[in-house]
Amino acid sequence: MADIIIKYTKKRLYINLILALFWTTLGVFVLWESNTIRWYNFGYLLAGLLYFTQFFYDLFWQYLFISDECIKINGFFGKKIRLKDITAIEKFAGGYTLKTENRKFNIHTNLIDENSLIEFDTFLNTIEISEKEYYELKI
Repeated sequence: MADIIIKYTKKRLYINLILALFWTTLGVFVLWESNTIRWYNFGYLLAGLLYFTQFFYDLFWQYLFISDECIKINGFFGKKIRLKDITAIEKFAGGYTLKTENRKFNIHTNLIDENSLIEFDTFLNTIEISEKEYYELKI
């Protein structure tokens, strides 16, 4: 199986870009028009820089990366789950929950591009879930 990249919606990317441009423009305007330079006026430029950073990060690394061994959510604090550890897949209104023995892995479908969502759905249908059953002895 080839590596699959699940992309963000263009709406999310463009909103981050528009917000970055807005805050940067506002910051430049405030610095241009003010007679004195105050430290808090640089907050607008900082907000614009953070939105630009988020835009480019989302543009180049996208939402999910699926390889032969694992699924990884890209982000500043990204999560990773191995495919062979998945014990259950639950579909709910806003996404999927992939469960292992120890943790849950939420994937939000409202962040996924339509074409990538179709590809992701077909991928989830091909996953073979391990049928391990654990019994708890209560005395």
